[in-house]
Amino acid sequence: MRVLQAESIGTGCLTFDESLLQDLSTTLFQSERGAPVFVAYPNRQAAEAIEDRFALELAETYRYIKQKQASKQIQRLNRLL
Repeated sequence: MRVLQAESIGTGCLTFDESLLQDLSTTLFQSERGAPVFVAYPNRQAAEAIEDRFALELAETYRYIKQKQASKQIQRLNRLL
């Protein structure tokens, strides 16, 4: 839910690409950057801070990819493939 909230802030995306988000989540969780999500924290506030940072990074990456996909130059190059 936090990812959806973070993603909805100023993305300009009209459609939501669930498979892209799933791929990004899997990659991020399995990377070294995802390790803090699996650590036990002394209180809920500390855990939520990590979750929020993770969700924001995920949303920013999603937004970046969606913006690149919308680029006319990228679309032209994709058509050439």
